[in-house]
Formats: sequence, C-alpha cells, structure tokens
Amino acid sequence: KQIDFTFFQYHPNLKVIYLSLNRISPLVNGIRQYEAKDSTGQGHIRKPRSADNDFNPHLNFYHSTNPLIKPQCSAYGKALDLSLNSIFFIGQKQFEAFPNITCLNLSSNNNGQALNGTEFLAVPYVKYLDLSNNKLDFDSDMAFNELHELEVLDLSDNAHYFEIAGVTHRLGFIENLTKLKTLNLSRNNIYTLTEYNLSSVSLQELVFSGNRLDKLWHVEDNRYKTIFKGLRNLTRLDLSFNNLKSIPDEAFVNLPQNLTELYINNNYLCFFNWSLLHPFVHLNLLDLSRNHLYFLTYSLSKFTPSLQTLLLSHNRLTHLPPGFLSEARNLVHFDLSFNKLQTINRSTFETQNITKLAILELHSNPLDCTCDLGDFRRWMDENLQVAIPRLTEVTCASPGAQKGKSIMMLELNTCVSDTIAAILCFFTSFVTIMVMLAALGHHWFYWDIWFIYQVCLAKVKGYKSLSTSQTFYDAYVSYDTKDASVTDWVINELRFHLEESEEKNVLLCLEERDWDPGLAVIDNLMQSINQSKKTIFVLTKKYAISWSFKTAFYLALQRLMDENMDVIVFILLEPVLQHSQYLRLRQRICKSS
Repeated sequence: KQIDFTFFQYHPNLKVIYLSLNRISPLVNGIRQYEAKDSTGQGHIRKPRSADNDFNPHLNFYHSTNPLIKPQCSAYGKALDLSLNSIFFIGQKQFEAFPNITCLNLSSNNNGQALNGTEFLAVPYVKYLDLSNNKLDFDSDMAFNELHELEVLDLSDNAHYFEIAGVTHRLGFIENLTKLKTLNLSRNNIYTLTEYNLSSVSLQELVFSGNRLDKLWHVEDNRYKTIFKGLRNLTRLDLSFNNLKSIPDEAFVNLPQNLTELYINNNYLCFFNWSLLHPFVHLNLLDLSRNHLYFLTYSLSKFTPSLQTLLLSHNRLTHLPPGFLSEARNLVHFDLSFNKLQTINRSTFETQNITKLAILELHSNPLDCTCDLGDFRRWMDENLQVAIPRLTEVTCASPGAQKGKSIMMLELNTCVSDTIAAILCFFTSFVTIMVMLAALGHHWFYWDIWFIYQVCLAKVKGYKSLSTSQTFYDAYVSYDTKDASVTDWVINELRFHLEESEEKNVLLCLEERDWDPGLAVIDNLMQSINQSKKTIFVLTKKYAISWSFKTAFYLALQRLMDENMDVIVFILLEPVLQHSQYLRLRQRICKSS
C-alpha cells in the first residue's frame, strides 16, 4: 500500500522496476490517496501462504520463464511497471522519482481520469506508455501533449466512456504526437467520435480491432468514410472484430494507400471487392480469415500483384477459380484451411512465371478424393518446394471408402487421364450415334439406299439397258392366278376391254395363256416383263404379300431404273399398300405415273 518512490533515486543502475500486483495508490501533492475498502483494488490482494508451505525466495523470484515486462517495452530502456495497482488518478508528482524511465506500464489501475497534458510532465522521456484496461475519459486534444518522445501508446480496453452516448470522445491528440508510431485502440467498442477524421504524419501502426466500424461505416452515414485517410504514413492497420458485414467502397478506397499489412479477420464479410485493392501497390499481407466469404476472384494478380501473404482460413469457400494465382509471382504464404473445399484444381496454383509460393495451408477441408483430385496431387509431387503444414490433416471426407484417409494415400494409378477419358467418351458417343442413325436410316431410307446400291453395282458390272424396240406385248399383267375371282375379273373384264375393244386394240401377256410350258417360272417372268412395254399389277391384300408379286416388282423396278421411264401400273382391287415401301420407292424414282 505504501512505498517511498524516492528510494529508487539511489539505485540509478536498475533497468527494470516491477511493482505490479500491489495496492499502490495515487500520490497527489506528496500525499498518498486511498480508495474505499470495497474498491476494485481489493481484487489484487494476494492470498496468504499456507503455514505448511515455507517461503522460498528463489522460487518466488524465478516464478516464470516469461519476462516480467513486455520485451517491446523494455527494449526502449529503463522500465517501470505499476500495472494492477490502485492508481486511479495520476498527479503531477506521481513519477518525480523516475525522471529517466522510457517504458511505463499503468494498465489495470481502474483509472477514470480525463487527461489534460500535465500528468506525465515528470517523465518526459517515456517512449512506450501502456494505459490499457482502464476507464480513461478522452475529453481533451491536449492529452499526452507533454510526451514529446512517445512512440508507442496502448489505450486498449478503455471502453467505459466510449460506450456512453452523448459524451465527448476526442482522439485529436494523436496529431500532436509527432513521433508516435504505434497506437492501440482495440476493444473499446468505439461507435462514435467527435472527430470525423484522424490525422497523423508519424503513425505507422494502428490497431482498431474490437470496435464498431459497422456503425461508423453505416450505409446511411457518410461522416466517417474517410476516418483513416489522414494517417498518410500508416503501413499496418488492424480492423478485426468490428462486426463488419460489408465494407463500403468509399470507405475502403479512402484507407491509407501506403498500407503493407491489412487485417480484416474475424468479421462477417460475405463479399469482398477485390478490385478495390488496385491503389494499394505496397500491400504485402491481407488477412480475411474467419469471415463468411464463399467465392474468390478469378485472378488475384490483376488487383494486387505485390501481395506476399493471403490468409483465408475459416471461411466458406467451396471452389477455387482456375488461374487464381496465374500471375501472383510474389505470393509466399497462402492459407485456405478450415473452409468447405471439396476439390482443388491444379490450374488454381499454376503460374506463368516462377512461383515463390512456399507455404500452402489446406488442412480441415472436406475434400472429395476422386480422380478429379489427381491433377492437384501430381502438382504437389512436382512442387516439393511448397510446404504444406499439418499435411496429415489434409484428409478425405468422401467417398466412403476414402473417408479419413490422407490425400497422400490417393491411388493415382487407378485414375484415367482426361485425354484418354475424352477419347473414350468421343468414341462411345460416336458408335452410339452411328448405331441410332443406322437404325433410323434403315427404317426411313432403306429403299433409297438399296436403289443407290443397285445402280452402283450395275455400273461396276457393266449392265446395259434393254432396248424397247424388242417389246412384243403392250403390257404384262401380274395377278393372283390362285384367286378365282381375280382371275375371272382379269380374263373377262380387263382383257376383254383392252384386247377385244376396237378402240384400244391392246395385246396383253397373261401367265395362263402366254407363258412357255416347261420353262422356269423366273425365266418366264423375266421374259414377260422385258418383252412388254408396261407391267400391270392387279393387287389384292393376299397377293401384295406373296413371293410372286415381290419378284415381279423387283424385275419391273430394275427395268424402270435401266430405262429411266415408268413401266409399272398398279390396279388396286382392294385398299392395299397405303404405306408400302414399294410405293414410296416408286414415287421417289418416278414422280409422275
């Protein structure tokens, strides 16, 4: 509770003064101030040791291998740690005994003071100041104005006044800190500020995580769209944990263009406009992990060729577009772990130039280990310089036989290459189509094909057309001689009107009257057709399907093709052959009858 800081003036060689985890109270005008007994300082009282446990000063001193003070802080020089005490107010004489300290830690002191630029007059050489986990009220632009050498300022976890609506929240003091390089404003739930623009010519790193940019960058509110534009020399910006569901284009293009590292992880982004990265020609690291992204752009290098590290883990990516890294010649580290990737294409990682890719993280994806993954496996074997951390966790989720197995156990020998598969697919498709066309052609064009075949065959064998001057009969009548009614009609009607009529005087060739006895039927038939100018078919349903009719028709058709004139006449005693292939063939050969 009580300590005389002047004691340390007699020990100037001390490099680290560690007074954390005590109950030291504020010193105002040389008088120690105390909080009430129920203050939060009571929470820092150490528990009494057990009587059975003897005190060992060496164990107490070497209680941890970790450094007592952050190395980043102690690296600046003499360090004083007063964290986890009860310094709820800082008086002007609080640090008079430490004029030469350069690192000061006052975190977790329940300090709710409104700083006005006089609190640290006694320690003008402080370069690293930690005021995290307090309740500071930023009401003045003069805050920290006395610290001309300040380079690192940690104001994280001071959300108490930032969460109160209607209270002034001023951060304009950073413009006066001409040597400030790093500012930590994380976990303050900042959703409104008095200034609409932050300004600093020296600031290089800003940690703005754990705030409410989703409200500052609301669609209907344009006041804060240029809030970071005045930080002209900023190279590292952390915007994680800001509840961002989208980033307005105007806000993104007004980020400092000298950025080399940009962290937008742990938000709720479903879409990221990659084309907005064009102005950031120095960007080396982009962290979009732990968002809700479900697709990527087709060519990363078109928008940010300088990128060296791209972190996309814990998103919802299901597909990697081909050519994504085609010209990304500078990319070294690519993290795709904990996504929903089922297949990975070789074309995604192939580059036109020599790749610098050294680390590729793919674990914890539900990969579908089929032959489609074979190309990527071969790419892995060909690019052994690319390290894949936790390779044993790059496992298959399907099919069932491969579930849980490492991707390295995938048997590539059982897979057929795409070229062979394409050839086989083309061949089988060609055979199938040809069979179908042949079946249709047989059904619809059988007689046309037969006719063309016979013509070609006749030309090859040298068949000659028969001269019509040798015809003896005007017409040969082909009819069903076994049908008495048909025979009666042919002899008594057809023959009578054609041969015995004075007007017509036509000579017919009839099978029962004019055929030569003892001569073969086929010879008689050929002789009758060739010696007659016309061939008349008297058709009935029964005769139309007989051998005699088909043979006579083939012979008459051959003569029609030889002489290129219609020699066939049909007489339908019954409605037959309405859809007959014989009639269709005759109609195609001879358009008129």
